[in-house]
Amino acid sequence: MTSGSIITNLAGTEWQLFASRAAFCPEHDTLFVADPHLGKDATFRRHGLPVPLGSSVETLQTISRLLADTSASRLVILGDLFHARSSLTTETVAAVESFFAEHPSVEFLLVRGNHDAHVGNLPGTWPIRTVEEGERMGQLALGHHPGPVPDGADLWLCGHLHPAIRIGSGRDSFGKLPCFWYSSGCLVFPAIGEFTGTHVVQPEKDDRTWLVADNEIIEV
Repeated sequence: MTSGSIITNLAGTEWQLFASRAAFCPEHDTLFVADPHLGKDATFRRHGLPVPLGSSVETLQTISRLLADTSASRLVILGDLFHARSSLTTETVAAVESFFAEHPSVEFLLVRGNHDAHVGNLPGTWPIRTVEEGERMGQLALGHHPGPVPDGADLWLCGHLHPAIRIGSGRDSFGKLPCFWYSSGCLVFPAIGEFTGTHVVQPEKDDRTWLVADNEIIEV
């Protein structure tokens, strides 16, 4: 089973935000995720850092469960599918190809992020289309870096920051939790990658945030 979710409305569009750090838009029958950073563990091990195996497989399994639960016909990845060129190890490539094979009827779309630019072109046999930031899907504008909403669009969807909120302060600090962060028409997704860091953000008064805590998602 996937984790909990919450239904909300942003700029006139209904969204289902998941504690699994993904969002489903029924209007477009599309599941959105950001920053899988697949193969990051392999890149770190290549440089002599002893990190655990399996994070890429876990990330792909999470996305597979979300695709099954939502019956989405399209998956949009808002940048940074892979962490680096060295991340495309035999094991990681095999896991990705197995993932594609499990979802033959799903359309896959990747918005090119800063890490994707370093990775270069993906194998031509893969059923995924790569687009640049600013790609439109109706009134939705797709990006990787946070920015202003383009003219004629209602929402700018992006990732990159791996946003989180710090809980408490000083001696009463309980650490930080990933979050969705909505500010001035820009919805920043938490990183779905199992082996990624986070960046603490400072929401303004009129912003909205949804914390991801274990299997729950809570608007604060």
